[in-house]
Amino acid sequence: MPRAGNGFTLVETLIALVLLGVALLLGLALLLAQPRMLARLDAERQAFRAMEGTLEAIRAGAIPLQPAHFEGFDLSAGRPAPSDLALSLDVQPVGSPPDLYRVSLRAHYSVAGKGVDQRVETLVWQPPAEVP
Repeated sequence: MPRAGNGFTLVETLIALVLLGVALLLGLALLLAQPRMLARLDAERQAFRAMEGTLEAIRAGAIPLQPAHFEGFDLSAGRPAPSDLALSLDVQPVGSPPDLYRVSLRAHYSVAGKGVDQRVETLVWQPPAEVP
């Protein structure tokens, strides 16, 4: 003869379903946020690559050490930078030792319609110009 109390009661089943529903909703929120996170990370990666390339060009002497603003440039391998990515270069002489400059490079871009600024500062030494 079967015993009473085997199996789940209706209340236990409803509680289990509510807990499962809450867990699924939390997982869904993470899943829906993923494209925004990926877009933010991709825009940040492109901005830092552009700043890194610009700093390397400054160190190589391809870009003069003077304040400048860059828009509509190409990233490495000829790939165009995003249209909303702009770089601002600020250069200040340190004073001592001579020919040492404080370089501040700021990238401005947008992610999901929201403006983002990233900034990198470094010191760059530029040898004095050779006199013929």
